[in-house]
Amino acid sequence: MESAILHRSLTKNYPIAVGEMEFTSSTIKGSAYWTEAAVRLFLALDIATKRIMYTSSGSEAVEAALKIARQYHVFHGDLRRINIIGRLHSYHGNTMGAMAAGNNPPRREAFEPMLSPAFQHVSRCFYDRDHDGMTEREYENHLIDELEAKINSLGAETVAAVIVEPVVGATLGAVAATPTYLPRLKALCEKNGILAIWDEVMCGMGRSGSYHAWQSLGGAAPDLQTIGKGLGAGYQPLSAILLSEKVATEFELHATGAKKFINGQTFQGHPVACAGALAVQKIIKRDRLIANVLARGEQLNSSLTTGLPSGFFEYSGSLRGMGLFRAVDFGNLGAATGGSLAQEVVDESFKQGAAVYTCSSAVDAVLIAPPFIITEQEVDVLICSEVMRSGAGHAFSEMIVGKCTE
Repeated sequence: MESAILHRSLTKNYPIAVGEMEFTSSTIKGSAYWTEAAVRLFLALDIATKRIMYTSSGSEAVEAALKIARQYHVFHGDLRRINIIGRLHSYHGNTMGAMAAGNNPPRREAFEPMLSPAFQHVSRCFYDRDHDGMTEREYENHLIDELEAKINSLGAETVAAVIVEPVVGATLGAVAATPTYLPRLKALCEKNGILAIWDEVMCGMGRSGSYHAWQSLGGAAPDLQTIGKGLGAGYQPLSAILLSEKVATEFELHATGAKKFINGQTFQGHPVACAGALAVQKIIKRDRLIANVLARGEQLNSSLTTGLPSGFFEYSGSLRGMGLFRAVDFGNLGAATGGSLAQEVVDESFKQGAAVYTCSSAVDAVLIAPPFIITEQEVDVLICSEVMRSGAGHAFSEMIVGKCTE
């Protein structure tokens, strides 16, 4: 069984005093219920959104975002808009709707017959692996043309939303969108009356070096955005959906009486979870941790680049990522050495005290995502100390280069 993944923007021993957790009162007005902590958290977030809905997990957030997208079109009278377009090798969660929106083959396989045909998929945005000699612009043209063809084949009037991860996490390993892919995708959605959903549960809230990953990838704000892991840093389960002004306005105008949007979750907006997240967000701002994510991310990438053996790159190994969301992709090394290397690296690293995360079978890669508070000295320790030298370093050098030269 997997534990929670990549949620530690701080660490479990980072001092958050109970006194910093503000949950002093709650308010009930009609059928609406909220706590002071929930309101203060919303106001503390570095976002331009007009409304927020709190949930407890990434999967719940995605499910709610899909339902909000559908409800938005119902308010407009566009009852035919039932289709959702996702991308191949994406991951949006474990619940049925989120799993259908994503396309992580091993996770979908057993449940494929149960997934709705309303969910369609187009190609991933993975330029380094898929460009086939094209320039980035040509590659983007190809992807946008494919998406437009999919929209036309379904009928634009039947498509409710397109959902993507700005930086693909668990399935492909820190694969960022090309520079103008997201703005062009958003423009295509707007042209056809389709909502754009950016799923930033894993890559957002500072993890990729900006508060939202999309801010560093063309700056196109979505209609709906899911956030999660970095929101509360794992102190309490918390995720959320951010609604753009366009979407929020429709709900304010129409979500009344019999048309009220209903999406209750057992622990939705839990005051302790919101209070913990509020404390986390204050610390992130107070200690300028996103700036640290950028600096330490560049240091980590540089250290990995210079520290890996030459055999790694000779076999199409690569490094990628943004901020403290980095991946080591072993390329063709596994084929040269008789099997996948990622799990061996994960196991050996863990024995030595370094926790790295293996990606899906679509790539032979591991994710490295230290907490936001990591220092310059600690990055050196991670890469150069006995932990990495005998752990991941041992795996890289002995299991990879050693086998390749046998």
